[in-house]
Order: sequence, then structure tokens, then C-alpha cells
Amino acid sequence: MKSIGISLGDDYTDISLYQEEYTYRFPTLLCREKRGTEFSIGEEAYKKNLTGGVVLVDKLLSLFKKKGSATIEGQCYEAEELLSIFLRFLLKEGEKRIAEKDLPEEEGKDTLVLTLREGEPELFKRLKELLKKLFGEEYSVQCISHTEAFAHYLLRQDKTLYNRLVGMFEFSNQVLHYYEMQVSKGAKKYAISAGEAQPEAISFDIMEKPQGKRMADQILSGLSDKITRGKVYSAFFLSGKGFESTDFAPGFMKKLLKGRRVCVESFLFAIGALEYAKLLGRGEEEEYLLLCETRVAYDVSVRVSQKEREFPYYLAKAGDAWLEKEEEILLLPDQQDYIDFTVQPFVGSKGRQLRMLLEGFPKREERCTKLSLKSRFVDASTILISVEDRGLGDLHPASGMVIEERISLGKTNY
Repeated sequence: MKSIGISLGDDYTDISLYQEEYTYRFPTLLCREKRGTEFSIGEEAYKKNLTGGVVLVDKLLSLFKKKGSATIEGQCYEAEELLSIFLRFLLKEGEKRIAEKDLPEEEGKDTLVLTLREGEPELFKRLKELLKKLFGEEYSVQCISHTEAFAHYLLRQDKTLYNRLVGMFEFSNQVLHYYEMQVSKGAKKYAISAGEAQPEAISFDIMEKPQGKRMADQILSGLSDKITRGKVYSAFFLSGKGFESTDFAPGFMKKLLKGRRVCVESFLFAIGALEYAKLLGRGEEEEYLLLCETRVAYDVSVRVSQKEREFPYYLAKAGDAWLEKEEEILLLPDQQDYIDFTVQPFVGSKGRQLRMLLEGFPKREERCTKLSLKSRFVDASTILISVEDRGLGDLHPASGMVIEERISLGKTNY
């Protein structure tokens, strides 16, 4: 079984292959020769750019997000093609580095999981389609957010590291994020993971000078005071390229180390993606049900009956990955012109009963109208319900009429 975890970012991309110790970092850029067609990525592209004779393209993720393009020596490349070239070379370079390693054999499905900071539905969908196009014949592919990768990483660690609240700072170039994860202590086994961007930006450039390092230390110290005040942590993690070394921030580290364990893992997200790839490859899921911005926090069901027995049919259950959760069921209404839904939060408040009225559909005899009910998520807290009139055979032709309604599940306090 081959397992790959990739953490894709604008400035750099980490790849973790098969085992945690085989994790490597590449700047997210590529170059092409001016008088040829050969591409290079990462540090190699930087080196070639210094000697001239190549055209350098960076910020590949941002270019892909805005569906942009870049022109190299008169030839226009779409962002999708450039990112595809980068990802192919990334996997090739990673495999090359572990070619002589003694890797253990494990039964399962070859799986590649990519993680990135944002949980934007359209971006995730486009990236997953790209991964399938590139690697779908060799790997089963999946996309997750950094908050989810953080949870997968932590749940592979010793339980004493997450028996209470766990915090983490991610420091990338001009990006500072704070993450938290809390594991339940009751009968329900679940883990809540959340992330939030911090307004303070610290550029790697300013840290090249002593004054800039002092400024970064002050910013991080202030954030630490504000965020950790009144909270009890079992551990705190530091991740990202900015924390490859912590020597620049002695004041921050002194505050953070006071009364708690601090762990530094610069490649945390790629390793978390790798651990999830291993789980999926073995056909397993986490011991704890995950709740984060890419997972559903509610059970959503429609009341149906079969052979005179009523039961809830679940359109989604808490812990499902909502980005790819879609359902379609066929219904035959019996003496009713409505559909009842139940929205039940996994933790917290009581459930709600919601009713969708089937107004405007053709009037027919009872049990003579077949309905197609489709559901898909717009975001983590909104599900789109579409109901179409299918009629009933030749006797009652379908009108094709469709009613759509959005159900707001409620606010998720992550």
C-alpha cells in the first residue's frame, strides 16, 4: 500500500511519503527554459533562475484559485496545467528521494490525500478533479482542510497529548493561524477541530534583521497572552516554515512553555494528510468522530415509511465530509403535500423539525406522484434540497416541475 500526504500552499508545499520521517519541502514554483520545454520545480527552479535562461512562475495555488494563466516565451499556460506540472514533478521528486529506503509492505489501497488551509467548496472540488485526472489511475484521492489534517495528526499521537485542549500556531510567510482541538471525555467519542486566521502578519523578510526578529517575537508573545489566557492545555504545537527554528522568539517561547508541553513539527499538515491516507487505504475511519469546517456537525433526516414502518432516512450524518455528500431518494407521498425533515446537532442544543411544502405540483390521486429528492451541501451549515415531480409511468407523465429550498442547519461553534 502506498500512502501520500501533500500540504499545498502558495509559498511552499510539503510531501510526506509512506512514513512520517520521509517528509520533504519544496517551494511552490516552477521554471521553464526560455529556449526549450524542460520544467523544474522548487529549489532547483530557484537555482536555474539565478543563472538566467529560464522563466520562473510562482504563487501557483493563487493562480489556480483565480483561474489565471501565465505566458512563457510566447506560450500561454493555464493555471491548471502549471499546477499539474508542479504536482507531477513533486511526486516524482519525492519518490526519487525514497527510492533506496527500506519501506514496510502493508495491505491496502494506494491513497493520496492533499490538504490546504482554506475549506472553500469550489476550490476543493476543482482540486479533487485535478488530482483524479493526474493520479486517479494509481491512487484513490481525497482533499481535506488544515483543521482536519491537524486532527488526524494529533489522534495518532500519545493520548496524554490530547486529554485536554490542544492549541497550535501555524507560521507561514505573512500568514499566522491559530488552531484548537478538543476531544470528548464522555460516552460520545468525538473531536472538535477549529482554525482561525490571526490579523497580525509577519513576513519572513523582516526576520532577516535583528529588529525584525524582535518585532516578530513581540507579536507572537502578545498573541500568546491573548489566546491562551484562562485556558488549560495538555499540549501546544508549532507548525509551518516559520517555526523550523524558534531561536528568533525567546520571549514567546518562554511564555508558551510556562506550565505546558510545547511540540514543534514544521511538517504537521502533510503528516496529518499522510496518516489519513493510511486510514483510508486500510478502509478505516478515525476512532473519534471528527467535527470541523469540512465535516457535517448535524444529523439530517427525512421521515419515511416502508411496509407500514416509519423510520428516519439520513441525508447526512454528523462527521460526514460535506464537500462530497450528495443523496438522491425516490418518494411516493401518501395523503400529504409536504416533506418533514429533522435537523439534530451532534452536540449541544435540541433538534428541529422542518417542513417543506410541495406547492404547485400537479394534483393527482393518492400515491400517484413519484418524487425525486436530491440533497447536497452548499457549505458546512447549509443543505440544498431539490424535489422533482416524476409522475407515475404512462398514466401520469412527469411534469418536470422542481422545487428547491435551502435548509440552514445552524451555527457551528468551531
